[in-house]
Amino acid sequence: MRYKKFIIALILIIGLIFAFYVSFPSNVAQVPMVENRIAVLDLSGIIAYSESPLTLWGETLTPDEVSKMVKQVEDDPATKAVLLKINSPGGSAAASEEIYQIIENLAKKKTVVAYLTEYGASGGYYIALPAKEIIANPSVLTGSIGAVNVIVNFEGLFKKLGIKAYIFKSNEFKDIGSPYRNITSKEIEVLQSIIDNVYHQFQAKVIEHRGVKISYDEVFSGRPFTGVQAKSVGLVDDVGTFEHALNVTKKLAGLPLDTPYYVVEKPKPSLLDLLLGGTRGRLKLSYEVLLMWPLPADLEVADVIYLLKTNG
Repeated sequence: MRYKKFIIALILIIGLIFAFYVSFPSNVAQVPMVENRIAVLDLSGIIAYSESPLTLWGETLTPDEVSKMVKQVEDDPATKAVLLKINSPGGSAAASEEIYQIIENLAKKKTVVAYLTEYGASGGYYIALPAKEIIANPSVLTGSIGAVNVIVNFEGLFKKLGIKAYIFKSNEFKDIGSPYRNITSKEIEVLQSIIDNVYHQFQAKVIEHRGVKISYDEVFSGRPFTGVQAKSVGLVDDVGTFEHALNVTKKLAGLPLDTPYYVVEKPKPSLLDLLLGGTRGRLKLSYEVLLMWPLPADLEVADVIYLLKTNG
């Protein structure tokens, strides 16, 4: 009897989840098919891969999601231009680079403009660089050109608790960044070289796309700017509202001001994701270079350069 009740309850739960799933609006707003239109891509969240622990700090934006969104507008011959509506403080350097490449390829096929809303900092700014023009909300936080990593070290805590960690390794740097012991001067040089290399790649991209527009000393200081300040140092082309950015997109694409637009949101979760609660598995240890501002509050550690993270 209990078994039958369990089966009935399970069927009801699955039915409710399925009804909830199919009731989701499509990630593309329904608009009448017209000869020309503009796609608005909603790029919001901390930039990460789906398995990244950065997902613990709120909404994320993954390369896979962006790829699927871009594929939709690439395949639509009526979509003549794309407006990237960006709200991101950045995140993983690797994921930011992958999204940058996706947007760069899109910009070769269609007119692309970026609009920075609340955040467009660090990796959030990085993914806007391929756009023909960058428009910013006057109060957006943008800039923060650079890279950061944080190492969390537990050696002092372990000593107080009487815990010892024995490490067996094949060579000197195999356990670089280990949280179980203090970092060495040689390891600091290696890790700093990694940060410098990623930063120089970021710097080169900014110079490639913004060229003589930027004020080098201010832009490459690592500081964030408001939208108004960003315009004065050349990081953005103009400030204004979403409607202004939309009109700029139409103008650059040679479209009339009454051209309609539709919004492409991030893909909705699959029914399997809803049933199983996502794809995260067992926690594991890894390290990640960040193009991100600000860092999560509990990771704001001074004078350290690596982030100890768990990812699933």
